[in-house]
Amino acid sequence: MSKQTSLSSFFIKPVVVKNNENEKTESNSNEQEIKKDEMPRKKVKISMNYTYKYIDKYIGYGFTYINENGVDLPQCVICGNVLANASLKPNKLLRHLETNHNEYRNKTTDFFLRKRDELKINKKNIKSYTTVDKVYLKCSFIAAMHIARTEKPYNIGEKLIKPCMVDICSELFGNEHVSKIKNIPMSDDTIHKRILCIANDIEYQLVEKINKSLFYAIQLDESTDISNSAILLIYVRYIDDTFNDIKEEFLCTLKLKTFTTADEIFKTMNSYMISKNINWASCIGICTDGAASMTGIHSGVVSRVKEVAHAHLISTHCFIHREQLAVKDMGENFNDILNQCTTIINFIRARAINSRIFSVMCKEFGSVYNNVLFHYHIRWLSRGKVLTRFIELRTEIEVFLREKNSPLSDHFQDTIWLAKVTYLSDILSLLNELNLSMQGPLTNIFTCYNKVEAFLKKLDLWIKRIQENTYMFPSYYNMTEEKLLKKNEINVMQCVIKTHLSKLKNKLLKYFPPSHDIRSNNMWILNSFLPCENHELSLLNESQLLELSSDKLLEQSFNTKNLNQFWISLRNEYPNLYEEALKKLVPFATTYLCESGFSTLTTIKTKARNKLDVEPTMRISLTNSIEAQIDSLVKQHQDQGSH
Repeated sequence: MSKQTSLSSFFIKPVVVKNNENEKTESNSNEQEIKKDEMPRKKVKISMNYTYKYIDKYIGYGFTYINENGVDLPQCVICGNVLANASLKPNKLLRHLETNHNEYRNKTTDFFLRKRDELKINKKNIKSYTTVDKVYLKCSFIAAMHIARTEKPYNIGEKLIKPCMVDICSELFGNEHVSKIKNIPMSDDTIHKRILCIANDIEYQLVEKINKSLFYAIQLDESTDISNSAILLIYVRYIDDTFNDIKEEFLCTLKLKTFTTADEIFKTMNSYMISKNINWASCIGICTDGAASMTGIHSGVVSRVKEVAHAHLISTHCFIHREQLAVKDMGENFNDILNQCTTIINFIRARAINSRIFSVMCKEFGSVYNNVLFHYHIRWLSRGKVLTRFIELRTEIEVFLREKNSPLSDHFQDTIWLAKVTYLSDILSLLNELNLSMQGPLTNIFTCYNKVEAFLKKLDLWIKRIQENTYMFPSYYNMTEEKLLKKNEINVMQCVIKTHLSKLKNKLLKYFPPSHDIRSNNMWILNSFLPCENHELSLLNESQLLELSSDKLLEQSFNTKNLNQFWISLRNEYPNLYEEALKKLVPFATTYLCESGFSTLTTIKTKARNKLDVEPTMRISLTNSIEAQIDSLVKQHQDQGSH
């Protein structure tokens, strides 16, 4: 049809003239078409489930269609509006045309066909542009995630990464792809928003995993950042059903607004737990550094947590901190030795000119090291490393002190003093090895007690063998082999060493008493297939343990999996044993993660960024097992938000 029918024609009944029988027959043959196009319809009640189908001649009314879930929906080729399926009728289509596009009501069918083709082309372009924009958006998220993981300032994306990408792309692929890289949004505000979105997504996933876990444990520590803000750092360990293993992740950083008392710490921590709907009743362990505000009997943080946490909560004083407290008091003799060595080191390093001259002297001597190390009381490994370097450079140090006419050089003439320094460097190096063995991820109470027990047995062995051989102390051993000590001096040193080792053993037993050894009644957790008489299991659990220990297939599985995975794999077959084992395996043994987290904090929050909210960056940087859902985030966000 070349012209559009007026709306009034649908309501005026046409007059039909009967001329002859042929005309009557022809009229009857076209009766259905006349009724559909021109004749008014009777009101018929149509079922709500009825759907109309698109007819090709509806293009004459300016409408094409789109199909959604098998239903045809009319779409105007002029404005692009999509109407409901119920509007797929000639009168409603014409009404839209005359009401909204009256100037086109007399256009031909060819005009509407051309408009339909233009609409299809525009759809493809819009889809293409949208796809490209999403690619740029995803690239922006990926760049933000890498910037956060490297702990760099947010403006590094626009100032360094993008210019490098542009130049490299220009050299490798030519200028045709450079414009695409330039379209990637990387401003510091954009990167900040992307990092915030990624961090929120990771936090949401983490909270979900914690709430699904049977138990979880936390470790916490408090420190002060560059802006004098008190920061509480919390890590969490939980049972991850995705990996069938125990995982530990960064939970949050909380700012303590005023005091750092136990009341303020617990109040801040509890507010976070409530806001994230994390159930305290599933908390089975808490590990702290042993500070008074943390471990106070009546009002410490641990006491507050015990009131709301699991009934069998295990509170742990960090094994590494306890080891440091045990070795801190070395006796007046060795404390004086360490102070004298520190004085010599400060004489060299305190003045820049002395430090430069000593460095040049070390190079001329062909030394492995170019300078001595400063001593830091708060560093766990500092004393051992400082004295080891001191012994390595003792010849260079003595020559330098003599050239400076320093009275400190007289110490090097005292062979007993030198022997004590060498022994002290050796024993502190061995203690550093013990310290390092208890560091790292996924260390539990069992492994830490194993390390401490092994070191105590070594001390017993060394005390017995000190008069026979000193090979376990290599620096002191080399000194005796070089005949630098007389026989009577060796005898004196043997008494000094034996006394110190005995004192060290007593100190370690004080901080690691056998009565607190969690392994004493739980060795069945470490290996259920070995005979174990000492345990605190109920009759039902003991019966299940006997059944488990007799299963040879499970024993093969035990040899191929780590301890955590083995017990998690038994959660359906032996649920009671699984629960009892996880109560002891989930709690933290050290606050190592918090200490390393504070190192990350000092890297991120500098003088130049002292007002930065560090939690989003720290969450991305410190998270290990949870991947951000970048594709999902891209779908939820537009390319450039309004400013």
